[in-house]
Amino acid sequence: MTESIVRQSEVEMTAPDRTPWDGIIVTDPDVCFGKARIAGTRMYVDHLLEFIEYGGSIDSYLADYSHITRAQLQAALGFTRDLVAAKRNKLKGELRHG
Repeated sequence: MTESIVRQSEVEMTAPDRTPWDGIIVTDPDVCFGKARIAGTRMYVDHLLEFIEYGGSIDSYLADYSHITRAQLQAALGFTRDLVAAKRNKLKGELRHG
């Protein structure tokens, strides 16, 4: 069965709004419980964040998971940053209007 990848750009964004993580960080409700992950892998973005949270470094992550590239990790961090910014902006809007 061919994996169907749902890219962020296909769901929520138009071409001018493309991000550096488009196509690198993907979600698919039928793969890995729909969690954001690095395309072509089962490596969840939240796994990377937990690794760093508990003291791991990017270099040690790359050594432990040699099939992951630095560019993929940077995309995962950019994806997370964008999610936090979107949540912050949503909360600001709710505070102004709520």
